Amino acid sequence: MARGGMTQAGKVFLFLSTHFHGQIDACLRAVASVCGSIDIAGASAAGVFTEQDWSLDSPAAAALVLPVDYPLHQRNSHLALAAPNAVNQFWLNDGATKFGAIAGDATGKGQYALWQAGQQRFSFIQLPLEARSIIVSDGLSELGPWQTITAADGLQLQRLDDQPALQTLAPWLGQYPLESLQAAIRPAGRGETAHWAPVLGGDLSTDSVMLAQPLQAGDELRWGHFDSSAASQRFASQIISQLAGRPQPRWALAFSSHRRAMAGDGLTEPDWHTLRRTLPAVPFAGFYGNGQIIPLAKFNRVVDNSVLLALFD
Repeated sequence: MARGGMTQAGKVFLFLSTHFHGQIDACLRAVASVCGSIDIAGASAAGVFTEQDWSLDSPAAAALVLPVDYPLHQRNSHLALAAPNAVNQFWLNDGATKFGAIAGDATGKGQYALWQAGQQRFSFIQLPLEARSIIVSDGLSELGPWQTITAADGLQLQRLDDQPALQTLAPWLGQYPLESLQAAIRPAGRGETAHWAPVLGGDLSTDSVMLAQPLQAGDELRWGHFDSSAASQRFASQIISQLAGRPQPRWALAFSSHRRAMAGDGLTEPDWHTLRRTLPAVPFAGFYGNGQIIPLAKFNRVVDNSVLLALFD
């Protein structure tokens, strides 16, 4: 508020690390008292960041404060933040365009909290908000051709093109760390965009591979991997392309993947440095969660290992 010359706040976006889990209500009361506003929305996650710094797995709080009566475009677009166990297709695709993230840590089983209007919520929050533009960067590189899932059982991928699934992944296991490997999955014959799921591990006894989402025989799959340096370079290119010939946005919200941040060297955070370099005078805030909610042409989807950037005038 002092940096923005404000004596009273309007809307406040507040993100807390999960270390605050037992004190959420006390934090909300303290922020409302200082800001003179109960229009406080946000979530807790493993890590948080602003344009000043980033923190992963350490106690930290991040806030972005808008002045009273700041004009916000609303229409049919919503900022959506959800609990890991609350996301379902009925809510995700109820007719409104949604962008945002899933609270919690990379496992989806850790502590989390959500709040809106200064009070805790227990499944999701959704507030009308339209961005000037939204950038989504997955930073994933394809490995090998598309193949058809010929046998699967829940999360267990058993056969691809009638070959043992682990054998089709084996060439890439020798080149890349397991935690960087992903699978692009595309429903067959429906013209839908592919989405990525992390590889969780392999089973030598059955030659199968476990992925982070249920699989269906007949769908198509392609292996891929995540490289932190290449991903941040691609993210920077997307931002620069979006800004070309346009004024800098006035503020931004960003939601990144806990898993994506951990793929770095632990001392630097490439995506955060990309934001600072491409948006040098723009205040922003966000958190590292376990999924990003992205708007596509006809529906909304939850992805992982991505970073979503929403720019506002």
